[in-house]
Amino acid sequence: MVIVPVSSVNNDVKALSANQKKATNPIVLENKQNFDNKVSSNALSAYFKGGMAVSFSGHDCSTGKFVTKQMDDVPCCCCGGKMVLNKKVGEKAREFSALRGQELADKIRGNQDYFRCTQRLIANLIADEAEQNPEHDMGQAIQSFTPETLKEKTIEYCVKNLRAIDTVAKQSTNDEKNPISALVASEIEKVQGGKTERVEFTEKLAMYEGLVKKEDYNKMLESAMNIPESYKDVKQIYGYAYGKALKVAKELIKPSMQTIEHIHPKSQGGPNNTENYIAECYNCNNPRGHMSYHEWLKVHPEYPINAQKHIEWFQQQIVDGKIDERYDTYPIEVKATLSKESDGRMELKVLNPEKIKELREARQAGQEVDVKAELAKEYGEENEQKEVA
Repeated sequence: MVIVPVSSVNNDVKALSANQKKATNPIVLENKQNFDNKVSSNALSAYFKGGMAVSFSGHDCSTGKFVTKQMDDVPCCCCGGKMVLNKKVGEKAREFSALRGQELADKIRGNQDYFRCTQRLIANLIADEAEQNPEHDMGQAIQSFTPETLKEKTIEYCVKNLRAIDTVAKQSTNDEKNPISALVASEIEKVQGGKTERVEFTEKLAMYEGLVKKEDYNKMLESAMNIPESYKDVKQIYGYAYGKALKVAKELIKPSMQTIEHIHPKSQGGPNNTENYIAECYNCNNPRGHMSYHEWLKVHPEYPINAQKHIEWFQQQIVDGKIDERYDTYPIEVKATLSKESDGRMELKVLNPEKIKELREARQAGQEVDVKAELAKEYGEENEQKEVA
């Protein structure tokens, strides 16, 4: 089932062939009856409020049968990190737990994408410790931290990321006294005093987004999202992970386990349908619960950036033949669902099914196809870049 904000997908619909338009027109009665058996009429009414058109070009399936649940290293649409399949968490953890010293440090630093924010902080502290003590595995490294050294090293790590933001801000604005640098200086003072409040900081940072280039703001946001939400989170995860090497590795890897998010929460009538699914790691999916995107984007302001990267990756897999043709319509469907659920704050750039089919045929004929480049052409970004240059 797709929830189509009429104003936001007119361009996508115009690009479809006549047959495809028939397939996506509201409402196919047979599919509607099937759906009505699954959710209450009250939930259906609430979900489709606001003059939304309804179509059923997606297909019903359980979250466990969604196509990405059989694929390795899928990028999380929320935090952007690589995800590990549930059945492979132990295998991935053993890759880290078997190593010591410099080998362990190199493994951690070369595989940052498998750790989520606070877990990544602790993993990097383990890497620093292992580098200094060649005999240490993950368990021995983490056991060398006292509560005092843990806090001290956490402060150093947070300040390092804040200074990275300051560097980009000064380069981008060509102004040593720009307001972003002033904000960073204030935040460093708070952190050094033992207070870490990432959400509050990123909300303030967003006020100055227009002062810098988009790519520079994204770099600053990436550094900001390395900072834990609070020091309490660091202590909690440190407590969970404390133990022998394999236990430490599992606790630090488990949050990257792949799950399938109901974009419109299942508890509020969201259907088990591909149009309502998107791949997220456990660390992003579980805390959100049924929180609205208005609130969730305060916690994860980088979500729109990573959702776009995720859908580009997904379309590339379709074109390359790694995801089957049943998902040709998925990009425009999930675009509409995310747009509606975020009140237009997330507007993905996607290719329509006709274009995807054309590119897949080109790929099968031996041509190289870059979905990101095709999207740049489709949305006129290529011409904009030439004009700027």
